[in-house]
Amino acid sequence: MVEKKIVVDNMNFGYEGVFSVVDFYKAVEDWIQEKSLEKELKKKLQHTLKHGRRIEWLIEIWENPGDYAKTVVRLRALFNNVQDVKINEKNMNNGEALIVIDGILETDLEGKWHQKPTHYFMRAVYDKIFNKFYTNRFEGKLAADCYALRDYLMEFFKKYK
Repeated sequence: MVEKKIVVDNMNFGYEGVFSVVDFYKAVEDWIQEKSLEKELKKKLQHTLKHGRRIEWLIEIWENPGDYAKTVVRLRALFNNVQDVKINEKNMNNGEALIVIDGILETDLEGKWHQKPTHYFMRAVYDKIFNKFYTNRFEGKLAADCYALRDYLMEFFKKYK
């Protein structure tokens, strides 16, 4: 059974103004390619309302740094009141953006540890004392990836100000 540990929880920032949703998608793809990570699209929704569009985009960016570990950066982009505008003959969007980033460390060790309560307790003690050195090295890189993605996307939005 996979154990999930939340390393970075609900790190978010917002932006309001002119930007390009398509360029945002491309910027995220470029960052993923630059870091040599894998991507899985979880959700892509678009609702058209009378005051603009509402777009939700949820992806998981992951890698397997070890035999029993998987680092997952979950990116959720929420765009609200998105309207199409033309600026200097270029199609752009105007609206609000909320970017939420989570970092999750998934470990999958032997399932035998979960069969009995005493084994589960012993596993918890073992993880706290000995195995934390093994998993802590992945937590640091995962947190660094989350903060790097946030900084990269903040720079993306700054170029539109």
